[in-house]
Amino acid sequence: MDSIPVIDLDFFTKCEITDSVLNEIKTKKIAEEIRFALHEVGFMYLINHRVSPVVIENAFKASKSFFDLELETKAKYKKIPVLTNHGWIQPGAELLHPKSVFELREGFDFVDATKVISECPSFSVEMSTFKTACEQFARKVLLLLSLAFQIDDVNFFVNTCTHLNDPNVPNECDMRAIYYPPIPKNQDIPEGTVRCASHTDYELMTLLFQDNVGGLEVRRTDGSWLPATPVPGSILVNTGDLLERWTSGYFPATKHRVIIPPTEIKQRTPRYSFAYFFAPDNDTVVSPIVNSPIAQSLKATGSEPITAYQHIQNRVKEAYQY
Repeated sequence: MDSIPVIDLDFFTKCEITDSVLNEIKTKKIAEEIRFALHEVGFMYLINHRVSPVVIENAFKASKSFFDLELETKAKYKKIPVLTNHGWIQPGAELLHPKSVFELREGFDFVDATKVISECPSFSVEMSTFKTACEQFARKVLLLLSLAFQIDDVNFFVNTCTHLNDPNVPNECDMRAIYYPPIPKNQDIPEGTVRCASHTDYELMTLLFQDNVGGLEVRRTDGSWLPATPVPGSILVNTGDLLERWTSGYFPATKHRVIIPPTEIKQRTPRYSFAYFFAPDNDTVVSPIVNSPIAQSLKATGSEPITAYQHIQNRVKEAYQY
């Protein structure tokens, strides 16, 4: 495939979600497009999603305000994985591939809205608003995922995410602000350096919001790389490990990476993005779905059942040990 499919959600997102809407031919067509995109590529651009552009813009502004702070200031809010999922990730702290030399990026995992950054008070407010908007949108995508995989119960995925209704239910959802700093003109780039190494995401799915700089690439089944060129106003959605397990590999968790731009101008340009890593409730046991015609046509993968929490923790430990 030469491009990542663009799917128009206009009909679905403008309606109140009812049984009749779920059974509409237009909804089923959207589900078919999602099935094709996630089966063939593992990525899709969603347009007319109705996540407020103002909310998105304010989140980008707040993110820039935080990452513009001095390193010493950001270090006060450093994430310590054995203690918390919340906080700043310094450059080089998290490596997503064992052969990485150095990954040129910073991040901030936003989990706890009560933790305010005194030097940048807007950050927690805007991130919290943005996270809530993503949660509301994720619920709609979960319904479409069930339809796409032809699961008997359209609420299958929604029912694994009770934290959408009760935030006290433990979960590993993570809203991450990401910053790729410009490369100084006098800095030599070590061989093998990337902004973000080839990896799959750990969770069920990821909602990605990009600026216009670019650099994200998606791995095709033949091993070549496909640019995920930013589409204005879209949300780029990709599959995670848990969706691959649930669907016996029918929706594979596609590897992706962020490369250092080849042009001099873009190497000196900062890049900002957001990834909302969406996960089920921690105690959800993930094993191949069987109540679907598609599932019944697939060969068993042999994946052992595992809780969402345990799988994600296993992957986190790998990322921070390299």
